Amino acid sequence: MRRLFFLAAACTFLFSCSNDDNGNNNDCSKPENISIEQVNSMSAFFRWETGGESAFEFEYGATGFSLGTGTIVQTSQTEFLIDGLDPVTSYEIFLRSNCGSDGFSDYISAQFITLENIELCSTPTNLELVSVSATTAELTWDENNETEWEIEYGPQGFVPGTGTTIPTTESNYEIQNLTPSNTYEIYVRANCGADGYSEYSDQLVVTTDA
Repeated sequence: MRRLFFLAAACTFLFSCSNDDNGNNNDCSKPENISIEQVNSMSAFFRWETGGESAFEFEYGATGFSLGTGTIVQTSQTEFLIDGLDPVTSYEIFLRSNCGSDGFSDYISAQFITLENIELCSTPTNLELVSVSATTAELTWDENNETEWEIEYGPQGFVPGTGTTIPTTESNYEIQNLTPSNTYEIYVRANCGADGYSEYSDQLVVTTDA
């Protein structure tokens, strides 16, 4: 059974602080203890502690990029999965609190290196919606030579790894007990047993009927 080779221990960490555009802001506490939890060839999962605030902004790009030229994300979460990265590339993340009318905190930052793209557990592809009702969503995907999978879903915008998971041996599955008129984000990944998991499929966004 093939698997995607995860080697989080191979990533490197670099923590530093830099000021926001207006210098030190004592009215807005910066986040604390940013840590890279998992890295693979095209994604990185990281988390942090709030420092007392509830909204955050982070910006990321290839190491050495200038602030303002990277990808900027606003979030109220304290963990996040960045995907769509390039393999074997060094990246930096700059994270700060967003305090609304009180402005932004100082930055904290972290650095990591994505892994080589050695796919030993095939990622499901072509995740599609077959049908939807007020409380169910039927899915299908391409198996790509694997035989077991894990479906994960949650409200739109949730972080993969924190949602509801369903193991299955079928590449056609109906999720039940959903809430009417709700929008869900759904992923599937292959479960290769002792060889671990593949990467997540592309997301599928589904809104249940009223």
